[in-house]
Amino acid sequence: MRSILIVLLLCSADVFAQTPSDILTDSLINHSLTYVDYPPFVRHGEPPEMKPRFGVYMNNFPADSVRLLTHGRDTIKGDRIWHVAPHWSADRAGLMIGDIILRVNGKTLEDSIYGPDDILNTRLSTMHGVSPTAASSLKGDTLQVQFLRNGELRQLAVPLFTGTRVKIPYADPAGLGPIRKDSWMQRTLAEKGLRGWADTIAEQIAGVADMDFSDVRFADRPSPFRLNAVTYLDHYPMRVGALSRLIDQSVWDSLDRGQGLSGAIDAATFQLGCLPADLAHLATPTDIGQLNDYLARVQSLLDRGYAPLVRTSSVGRASSPDNSHLDSLSYGLSELLNVDTNWEDALDSIHDPVQQLQARTKAETMLAGLLGDADKVQLADVAGAARMLATLADTDWVRTFADRAVQNSKHVTFHIPGVDGDVLMTWNTPQGRCVIGGPGPNRYHGDFAFILDIGGDDVYDLPPCKPGKFRFVADLAGNDIYNGSIASGVGCVDVLVDCSGNDVYRGDRWTQGAGCLGVGILADFAGDDIYTSHWCSQGAAMLGIGLLYDHAGSDHYIADVYSQGFGYTKGFGMLLERSGNDSYRAGWKYPDDRWPKRAHLAMSQGFGYGMRPWSTGIGTDGGIGLLSDKYGDDVYDAGIFSQGGSYWYSLGILHDWQGADRYSAGQYSQGSGIHLSFGALLDDSGDDSYDAYAWLEQGNAHDWSSGCLEDYDGNDTYRSSGASQGCGFFVSFGYLLDSHGDDRYYIKQTDTTNSQGGGNFIPPRHSGSLGLLIDLGHGDDWYSDPRIKPGEAVVKSARGVAYDDGVPEKK
Repeated sequence: MRSILIVLLLCSADVFAQTPSDILTDSLINHSLTYVDYPPFVRHGEPPEMKPRFGVYMNNFPADSVRLLTHGRDTIKGDRIWHVAPHWSADRAGLMIGDIILRVNGKTLEDSIYGPDDILNTRLSTMHGVSPTAASSLKGDTLQVQFLRNGELRQLAVPLFTGTRVKIPYADPAGLGPIRKDSWMQRTLAEKGLRGWADTIAEQIAGVADMDFSDVRFADRPSPFRLNAVTYLDHYPMRVGALSRLIDQSVWDSLDRGQGLSGAIDAATFQLGCLPADLAHLATPTDIGQLNDYLARVQSLLDRGYAPLVRTSSVGRASSPDNSHLDSLSYGLSELLNVDTNWEDALDSIHDPVQQLQARTKAETMLAGLLGDADKVQLADVAGAARMLATLADTDWVRTFADRAVQNSKHVTFHIPGVDGDVLMTWNTPQGRCVIGGPGPNRYHGDFAFILDIGGDDVYDLPPCKPGKFRFVADLAGNDIYNGSIASGVGCVDVLVDCSGNDVYRGDRWTQGAGCLGVGILADFAGDDIYTSHWCSQGAAMLGIGLLYDHAGSDHYIADVYSQGFGYTKGFGMLLERSGNDSYRAGWKYPDDRWPKRAHLAMSQGFGYGMRPWSTGIGTDGGIGLLSDKYGDDVYDAGIFSQGGSYWYSLGILHDWQGADRYSAGQYSQGSGIHLSFGALLDDSGDDSYDAYAWLEQGNAHDWSSGCLEDYDGNDTYRSSGASQGCGFFVSFGYLLDSHGDDRYYIKQTDTTNSQGGGNFIPPRHSGSLGLLIDLGHGDDWYSDPRIKPGEAVVKSARGVAYDDGVPEKK
């Protein structure tokens, strides 16, 4: 299977052939790999059986309260269960939220340093001895758990079982080349005796590649939505910066090579594994007749792609397609991230354990139905339809077609339903109504398949595009206002092109270049624009593609959450900004309980996200979120989970190519891979400022992940709280690579062990983490950690390395 994937990638290489613009990217990729490349873990023979999973999360319960509940019979400290992992050992045996564990196999879980979860997991890993050859807990072992429930002392036998290891195939992406065997990282770790430490981390991260965490299956194969890029990084975690750069470059090259937006769609489908069958250059229509034929071909591709979900209804002897199931499926999927209703919070807030179990079972049935049906859609055909419409999203075609329409209309205008203002031409097609608007100000509020407006300051109050259908809107000129669901591909393909003007985009959800089981494209080619929205917008995608492309102008982007280059399950969300001094703001609406009254969720600005099986036994792999800004002095402002971050089998990328930029964010941001995922913040030039107000940021990774911050050039300033600036946590790799300039690194004096090249060791996992801070260019640099000395690779006790290549050379 892996060989088939490699052949597919090689055969498709001509689609993404190298152009002169690749030269800089190639050099930066090679620069990154020259310093941090590390070989993958290669297993010889069969992998060991997975370790059993107990599956509870606990908080300490005071001894006085235990004494009260047991009427003085017991005076030890207990541990109250606040979460039970669905379908794991404890859950299957019958332990519930609220149970207070007193003893496991006759021993308490008390410790002066570690919490009850770590203590229990450590015991599981040493049940059969502590020697290197001793086995940990095994499938079939049983734990005897003594606990309190409703004041009653109980005893329960908990049989242990394991998860399932499934080999997930992957292909090596063309463009990165073989491992650099003499990288700085390999040499330095060998000199410091840390190769074994790093090899253990690499082995464990590679191990999570072949796990399917969804205990409730919804498809006929494991991990049906896993992306090749994620599995590749599981095996090559130190290539997160290089691969992120390669993916971004492929998008821009495909866009710039004459293909336009259709090229960006090709690049996205390549990453999603759903390349359209026909990638030939499409001839654009030159008149109404050709346009009608062209749109009919678009609809035929959509009909084929959504066919598994469309039923046939009969009235008398006539039959017609019934899209009601596609309608409900598209709506159900789009609501999974509704932060205002949040089905997971509602489920977790049920205090009665019996009622919660009932609600969980209902939620699992709902999720299995939605995701299982979504898996039946042929995304390659849907993407093919989007590619055709993206080919029309070209200013030259729009202007040429508009000129011919004006000539044919003889400048005679009239009015039609759905348009307040003058119309030059209208006609009907099997796909829907089409209209060409006049040069004056119009308001569009009807249901149309095709709109071309030739001028005027217009207002668009359009209804959502219907599932299974398409819509194409092009506005040639004017300062326009777009309200609601525009470029909103929810079960459809919806394309909006604005050629010029200072425009305002105001939306709510799944809008402004968003795709959910479909494709949404917004392209704005000129003007100083303002984009505001609620959630899942401005380049957001789930099971599809979301693209927002802004060609020129100093623009402002404001969103609450899940936006600005956001990729959820098998989605590629892209926000591409070519030029202008732009500002991005995300978050600041939904508080996060980890930092009350201070932190807010963002999940934006180049963020990849997957569904962790936390509240239910269903989990899905994530997507790719990309925010790429080519030119300008930009400002990025976000809450937690943002700015080249990720969560759960996904990839998040923020890449700023040029300019003096300012970054401000909270926890899990600025190049952070969190919980089995990968994140990269890449900045190629400019005097930049990075501020992070919490911890776990700026080249950080947590929980079998990797994350990086690569800044190539400029005099930069880094400020953070803790566990940042090249920090690996909980079996992960994190690094910060700054290649040139006079730089300043500020961190809390109390956290220099975990920061500025720091890691940690996790006893239950028998592994540590590795953090790297590498500063090059012989700059005049300053660090909060006084141990960092110019010209030395300093090893920190928690296993991290800080390296500054030396002071400026004397002239």
